Amino acid sequence: MNWSFTPRYLLLSVTLFSLSSSVCAQSAEELLKEISERKERINQFRALLNDPDQSTRLAALDVMLKSDDLAMKEVAYGVGFNSADDAMRALALKGKFRDITVLPFKLTAGEEETESEKSTLEKWSGSYSFTLGEFDESTGQFTFFGGDAPRSTMKGQISGTGLEFQSYRCQGYFTLGDSANLIGELRCNAPHEGTYAASARLQ
Repeated sequence: MNWSFTPRYLLLSVTLFSLSSSVCAQSAEELLKEISERKERINQFRALLNDPDQSTRLAALDVMLKSDDLAMKEVAYGVGFNSADDAMRALALKGKFRDITVLPFKLTAGEEETESEKSTLEKWSGSYSFTLGEFDESTGQFTFFGGDAPRSTMKGQISGTGLEFQSYRCQGYFTLGDSANLIGELRCNAPHEGTYAASARLQ
């Protein structure tokens, strides 16, 4: 096959290059248009999140948290968790339970650490986590497995900005603290007997 650059071949190459450049330029323009539209949409919803009317704020937050747009969802969590309105924070907490699979808690013992607490913290490497199962958004009830009972299905409850759960040997009591932090304690029976300060960062 003769690969010499004949005038005809050269003309074809130039034409294809021009078409390719045109397509790339058009794609860039379309991308910029899409970015601009998404930015405008997010800014409009962000304004609604700060509306004086609570119903408007909650409706906007709910729509954003259920959006397929990850950027919009992250903006919603940022505003929701940091809001002075507990209803907004509670909605953000429920929204997070739709999105996460594993909930990890960092554990620490009190100043007067018992031998049982020390042993448990070493065994668990200072953490306690479980995998979320079903979550009923209307009631706030959820199921999970893991923690101290990896093969059993346990239940928990979200009420407002609070969260409680009961596993095989441990009970957890938490509230949504500053920003996106669940703060509380884990109370366990033997062989993990003790009360452990616990926290989980949700964002």
